[in-house]
Amino acid sequence: MNPDQSDESRPRVLLTGARGNIGSRVIPILEKTMDLRLTDLVPTDEDPRYVAGDLTDFSQVYQLMEGVDAVVHLAMAPMRSREPSPGTADPSEELAITVNVGGTYHVLEAARQRGIQRVVYASSLTIHLGNKHRPLYDSQTPVEPINFYACTKLFGEQLARVYWRKHGLSTICLRIGQPFPIGNAEFDTLWRDNRRARSNFVEISDVARGLACGVTTGVPFGVFNLVSASDNPRFDLSETHRIGYVPRAYLSTNGLEFFEDGQFPAFPGPVVTHNPDEIA
Repeated sequence: MNPDQSDESRPRVLLTGARGNIGSRVIPILEKTMDLRLTDLVPTDEDPRYVAGDLTDFSQVYQLMEGVDAVVHLAMAPMRSREPSPGTADPSEELAITVNVGGTYHVLEAARQRGIQRVVYASSLTIHLGNKHRPLYDSQTPVEPINFYACTKLFGEQLARVYWRKHGLSTICLRIGQPFPIGNAEFDTLWRDNRRARSNFVEISDVARGLACGVTTGVPFGVFNLVSASDNPRFDLSETHRIGYVPRAYLSTNGLEFFEDGQFPAFPGPVVTHNPDEIA
């Protein structure tokens, strides 16, 4: 089917940050099963599905959500922190507050007002990496944000939890690892050969698979790790399996390989039972 053609059986999904590193690469995969409305600050004339949108303007966000069933919220402000001059704040960190915090609030509030069925929020594994020496990360591991960006992503998770508890807004928060390939041949080789870093990787088709599971799962709320399989599995995916996600990519010293479901070794840590429907 042409992705521009509508089908009542396909969810109508607004995807924010469509021209970003992740958004631009998952669109060709997601459009096979979804009717996409794409938004970013600067759209492209090459695709009629793009609509310009500034997430810091609530009225624009509200308009973008007209007629959609779900939102995949990928838009974020990247961090390029530099030591600010005395008496000034870091402009990169201030932008992160405006976009990652304020923009996420606008997405959740507009979704609530529009009666949107589902929001999929792109969080980050960096909320854990302040302690790089932990051997394993499961659903009970305390969060330790590595930087300011990670703090903004953790805020988004907590705000989504409030909207679920207070308003019943269904949100799936995905703690996305390092998208792979990164796009720089030198760094891709360097990262592939680093066993610890390799455990953080999530191959881009696995990212799309996780986002699609987030849109379609019957689980109403939860926070889930999203990585590919690797020969150093440090991030528990047993909870993520509950939304239907099974990685297909496997990263090892041999490089990148693809397998079918059920061929990867189990997570080596203890299995922790947790029901994301039960929100304290």
